[in-house]
Amino acid sequence: MSEPAPLKPVYLIVGSDRPKVRRAVQRLRRRVIAESGSDINIAVFEVESATSGATLQAVIGAADTPGFALGTRLLLVLNAHHFKAKERKELLSSINDPMPGTCFALEAEKWAKDDALYKTIVKTGDVLNFDLPKRYEMAGWVRERAAARRLPMSTAVARHLLDVCGEDPGHSERLEREIEKLALYCRSAEATEEDVDAVCTPDDEARIFDLMDAVGHRDRTRAFALLETIFASGDPKEDANRVLYSLLRYVRQLEAAWQLGASDQSTAAKQLGVHPFTAKKLLEQRKNYDRRRFDRAYRALAVAEPGMRGRAPATLETAAGVNHSDRLVVELALARLLS
Repeated sequence: MSEPAPLKPVYLIVGSDRPKVRRAVQRLRRRVIAESGSDINIAVFEVESATSGATLQAVIGAADTPGFALGTRLLLVLNAHHFKAKERKELLSSINDPMPGTCFALEAEKWAKDDALYKTIVKTGDVLNFDLPKRYEMAGWVRERAAARRLPMSTAVARHLLDVCGEDPGHSERLEREIEKLALYCRSAEATEEDVDAVCTPDDEARIFDLMDAVGHRDRTRAFALLETIFASGDPKEDANRVLYSLLRYVRQLEAAWQLGASDQSTAAKQLGVHPFTAKKLLEQRKNYDRRRFDRAYRALAVAEPGMRGRAPATLETAAGVNHSDRLVVELALARLLS
């Protein structure tokens, strides 16, 4: 087996895919430890906005001090994106003239490519960029992460996992945990949709999306089952507000789709300002509504909104205008909307 290439004097490990960034940092740490036999050659600095100047001076002081052990000395700077422009310029001088055997590693969430320090690192070291995929690329990302855990998974199952757990790229760490659970459960066998349903924890946003889908289909039984699940999983007050305003937004989208008349999915997506997949659902579900049902939905939501603020008129969910329960307000609004 060939020897690994010598470490470069400086690395920038950057990107929005935080699990991959952390793994890259850990690989670098492990390599330095393996070469020197201990972690004595590793100094870690964490940058915070309020104290970035003091941290910078500590980093520069360490850079100017020779190491006391054999092997490469690693100066690891976490959250380096908090350094201000003036501080990055000051750090540049140390990186341009490092002590022999010193390796700088800057970890950051983002870094401008036109920054002088970035350009220097590209020339003298290496930039390891780990950005999250776009939303439409998430199924491929899930399969890639599953393969890294020796878990075979089809594209259909990857999409099902995203439907259950949420497809927001910003929640990649949570998706990583769900994939890890699934890999342990499947034990190298190919994952199925049933495995996902058995092991993976549904995301609240995914549940709310499913609730809107049930409202679009006017499926009362499924809608109330999903609402119960949402309330059971989090803060009832916070979830009640999210559900109420999600309902209002979805009813407005449904009405807008209903008013379009004959329209294809692509055109509807542009006119409604939604994803083509959402446009397809709205076009399918609008047939379940008419003017009378939209009016009833808006009345139900109009009564509920002041009820959430404790100013509702005296109705079933209030006593003398005092709100009894945000959860009950939303339940009654949903019942009236789907009556």
